[in-house]
Amino acid sequence: MARAAWIADYKDPETFLGISRKASGNNYSVYNSPKYEAAMDKAAAAGGNPAERMKELAEAERILIDDVGEIPLLYYSYHDIVSSKLHGFDDNVMDIHPSRFISKD
Repeated sequence: MARAAWIADYKDPETFLGISRKASGNNYSVYNSPKYEAAMDKAAAAGGNPAERMKELAEAERILIDDVGEIPLLYYSYHDIVSSKLHGFDDNVMDIHPSRFISKD
């Protein structure tokens, strides 16, 4: 058993699935599965077809869960109280809100 942390860099399943690839420097378990690598390669090759890409990423996730059994234990959450008078304060994965995009009525 081990614990590691990862926060999404961008809103896509690949941000979490990519860390379990053989060549990833964040692959702490040294996971190496030809089936997983093939599914991830097929997802990357389907870049022009979003539905096909998501199907292949779901297959890669299934393989990873079946093989390793990674279980997310914690999800970070942010609770921002924002006046309805503010505009441009949009939710995002990194909880970053540059003031140059924020305006007030």
